[in-house]
Amino acid sequence: MAQNFEQFSQSDSRLLTIKEAADFLRISRRSLFYLISNGRLQTVKLSPRTTRISLKELQRLTEATFVAPASPFPPFNNDKREKKKPDTSAKPETGNVNKKAKCRMTPASDKAPEGVTHDTHYTLAEVMRKFGIKYGRFYEVRNRFQLPSVHAWGTTAFRKEDVEEAIAKYNEEQGKAQTEAYYTCFDIMQKYGLGKTQVRRFAETHGVRIKKAKGGRANLYLKADWEAARKKAEKTSASTKAKRS
Repeated sequence: MAQNFEQFSQSDSRLLTIKEAADFLRISRRSLFYLISNGRLQTVKLSPRTTRISLKELQRLTEATFVAPASPFPPFNNDKREKKKPDTSAKPETGNVNKKAKCRMTPASDKAPEGVTHDTHYTLAEVMRKFGIKYGRFYEVRNRFQLPSVHAWGTTAFRKEDVEEAIAKYNEEQGKAQTEAYYTCFDIMQKYGLGKTQVRRFAETHGVRIKKAKGGRANLYLKADWEAARKKAEKTSASTKAKRS
């Protein structure tokens, strides 16, 4: 007789791929890598480019965090399971819940350390929402300015003053770096007397690296690439050769 899938999954010690592990926990790959980088999830390196996670390790994590894992095996077509009724005996949740975010903001089951309140600290979800910043970018800000954090309301929280100061400095640095390293389209048009279409075509033809300015409405052209391409184009230009002769 075939073994029940749930029983088999409990005793299975096979290694799962990153995608399978993420599906098992019902989270994204980014969230899975976050758990790995924080040391909450141990991996197995089969080779420099091959990483696996044991099913037992995932079950250990879900038991520790009270997350119901998904079965990595498909159910039988004739498997009729009863739907679980919602637990009405649970305490009502207090605080805010951002339904669009990947994490709850303030679960009622967790408390904050003494002196940590919503007036003094931002949760991670609040930072992302308030400043319109994605997790990867804030992770960069956090490491760049060594922002201290505390565990509060079931998530990571940061002092409001520290976050606001760090993001302001980061935005200032990014703007300064763009001014020093990149031309705007207007800069090139003014400096070399080109039209907007000419700027775009020259950059595309000569492989000038381009990135979007803050807000994504305009292109920025890397100065080093543009100057190198311009000098190379001058050497092969017919009008330049005629002037030299």
